[in-house]
Amino acid sequence: MNLEAIVTRILGLLICFFLSVGTFTAQLSASTRQYQKAVVVSAQKYEPITPRRGKHTDAPPPGTEYDYDVAIRLNCSVYVGRYQSAIEYLPAVFSPNQPVEVSLEKQVMYVKVPGSRDVKMGIVERRGEPGDSCNGAANLR
Repeated sequence: MNLEAIVTRILGLLICFFLSVGTFTAQLSASTRQYQKAVVVSAQKYEPITPRRGKHTDAPPPGTEYDYDVAIRLNCSVYVGRYQSAIEYLPAVFSPNQPVEVSLEKQVMYVKVPGSRDVKMGIVERRGEPGDSCNGAANLR
């Protein structure tokens, strides 16, 4: 074997090793997430506001992903996550009043979708939910 073949083989083994470690770490973090029961409040198509620059043209607007803002009530707060899809598809679990299981991590929430992997959504808004049930919880803190 020449030196080039040995280096190529070692690099291949290192790449396989790092891919394996990355996959294991991703599976480990997914299995350690703590999920809580929540309820979908609403799901609306996200329409970004694009500033007008330059001249008006007849050209169609640039293609974008199909994004939805999904509001989910967890305890006394409503979290709005941005669901992104390359096709115009929104899972049925994101229909209003549907119970879901949610895991919150910093600026991201994971939602369990039956028959699929967990859906990762960036949190774009968080607001308190007024109501009698929340007032009692706030007094206990």
